[in-house]
Amino acid sequence: MIKIFRLLTVMFFILLIMPVTSSADDSSDYALHFGLSAIFGGISESFLHYNTELSAPKRIGFGTLMGSVPGLLKEVSDDEFSGSDMAANVAGAFIGSVISNYINTKIQVNVVTGPEKSKILLSCRF
Repeated sequence: MIKIFRLLTVMFFILLIMPVTSSADDSSDYALHFGLSAIFGGISESFLHYNTELSAPKRIGFGTLMGSVPGLLKEVSDDEFSGSDMAANVAGAFIGSVISNYINTKIQVNVVTGPEKSKILLSCRF
């Protein structure tokens, strides 16, 4: 339950910073590549954050790598590989991993259950 809450929090903040642009050129969809990879990078870092004992730089690195894989698969399946789209994928996965690491490190959610009532405690370290 707590992991799902943290994951949803990370995804919410990533969606807030996701660049939303409307471009006259439909072939340049860098914002979409960046935004989706940021979400994948954030999810990957969150998974590594709570399921491994890796240090923060390694979690961010592996989160970036894991978050870039869907974009790489998409680029490989396209008719023409686009280096600039792949750069947007990697940049988005990196930013998502960094933000996810910051949020997962600074925000702590505890659920305390008692015989008569339960409490959800949210604390932020600044």
